[in-house]
Amino acid sequence: MAKYYKKIKKETVETFLGIELKSNTISIGFDVSVHSTGIAIIKTTDNYVTIDEICKITIPKNVKGTDAMDLFIEQLNKFTQRISQTYKLDISIIEDCFMGNNVFTLKALARQSVLVYDRFRGISRHQELMLPTVARSRINFKKSDKKIKGQALKKEIVEYINTALDIELKKTKEQDIADALVLALAGLREE
Repeated sequence: MAKYYKKIKKETVETFLGIELKSNTISIGFDVSVHSTGIAIIKTTDNYVTIDEICKITIPKNVKGTDAMDLFIEQLNKFTQRISQTYKLDISIIEDCFMGNNVFTLKALARQSVLVYDRFRGISRHQELMLPTVARSRINFKKSDKKIKGQALKKEIVEYINTALDIELKKTKEQDIADALVLALAGLREE
């Protein structure tokens, strides 16, 4: 897991997204996936938005069943311990299961989402499970066409996040990080 740092004027991000962001808040977003869970931590001040950390929990594709779950838990526990010693989290937004997956994937995602929720409820003041469509709408992401889905949709999300945060995520390799940033930003939206 690697640290990443990017600081951008809060007003610039708010103008692009068309929303107000909470000030002096730390939000963490989890794009839970069977093999590559994207994680993003965003901090705000009165004047800046800082991407403080982006990382992944990865499970090799050849690791399945309870072995995959054990490996996920091991990495999640290490990450949780480090984060609890480093940050005072205000908001944890965890991607809720999207119902379009097959049963086995859906079950794995549900288990992993609940594990993340459980680990972070003690170190974050607020936790929420959020569908990806809800998170995207909270930051005013709109598809170029209603028929767009799959990899084309993921590429549009990466482009949107790259522009919003003035970063350069790779369109094919960092889609889970882009989704985690969407979730963290959704948690920062001022109501």
